Amino acid sequence: MAFSVNTNVSAMAALRTLSITQNSLNSVQRQIETGLKVAEAKDDPSTFTIAQGMRGDIGSLKAIQEGLAFGQATVNMGNAGALQISQTIIDLNKKVTQSFNDGLDITILQEEANALVEQITSVVNTTIFNGVNLIDGSGTDLEVLSALGGITQTVLSQDATIASLGLSNFDLSAQAATLTMDNTFSVTEDDTIVLTLAGGDVHTFEITEDGNALTSAVDEANGIFVHAVTVDTGTQSNGQMIGIIATVMRAEGFAVNITETGVVEISHGDTVTATTTLTGATAGAVAGNPIAVLDNAETLVGQIITTLGTASNRLDSQSEFTQLLVDKLQEGLGILVDANLAEASAELQALQTKEQLGIQSLSIANARPQSILSLFQ
Repeated sequence: MAFSVNTNVSAMAALRTLSITQNSLNSVQRQIETGLKVAEAKDDPSTFTIAQGMRGDIGSLKAIQEGLAFGQATVNMGNAGALQISQTIIDLNKKVTQSFNDGLDITILQEEANALVEQITSVVNTTIFNGVNLIDGSGTDLEVLSALGGITQTVLSQDATIASLGLSNFDLSAQAATLTMDNTFSVTEDDTIVLTLAGGDVHTFEITEDGNALTSAVDEANGIFVHAVTVDTGTQSNGQMIGIIATVMRAEGFAVNITETGVVEISHGDTVTATTTLTGATAGAVAGNPIAVLDNAETLVGQIITTLGTASNRLDSQSEFTQLLVDKLQEGLGILVDANLAEASAELQALQTKEQLGIQSLSIANARPQSILSLFQ
């Protein structure tokens, strides 16, 4: 090898080796500091890109979990309100039973019953979580984001108001309406049964064939309601159609009892009178059956409790599944980017030793040009 003061090949080689060692040392030190073997795009561009996508999914899933938690709390609040209403109906049933006993002041019992009905209204109005009320009959469903891609679960709004339960203007002495059918009885499309409550509300139950539009006027703001009773007059018997009519009435808060003689008794918390265009049907009146009214109300509340309970279970399951997804994504992310600190520690010691050796090698190489001076002595 030629002696030159302009080019020190040994020093250049030693410097390159030392630079490589120091770069590796810096990389290992970053792994130890951050706990990551891929902390930046320059560490591994493709892996870093995948990891960033996974981090985005994890963040989105955690946001979904927060939304699910809000949904669960809202549904649980609604369910708690419905359970309280159910208990209040049980208490109200006790008052009704007491009203059948001679010697008790019906006026006092009525006042106590009124207080319980007002309590139901209070529960409905205060069953709110973060501005959402699922049992006030507002018709505003709860949409809960449940998965990536904008997938949602819908919790249907319920109606536990006293109007929907048939308890508005609750009267222990209310009269019931009756429909008595003779041997000419028949059901045809557009026939109606109109139930008028003493409080002023009017409920029209209109017979329709499948898909046909209602003809009766609706003005719910002023207490005028129209309910479709969908039957098939060509294939269903009169008895089947009466059963369908009763089912629709019960869903609207009316207690319906069909006696052994075929008389249809329609009770409500308020006094109810009936008119009808059904052929062979005569409307009448009879003493109301408040216990049947409360039994029907309890059935309706039970349906609300079941619906909200099912929704709560569904959201619970989705929340657990979302947490599982988060755990698996974090596990996969760790496999991609987490550093093995035991290996990093061993590598750090080896690189530190190589760095010291490199410095010594560079020192020796830098001293070589000095030997040229001896040639001129």
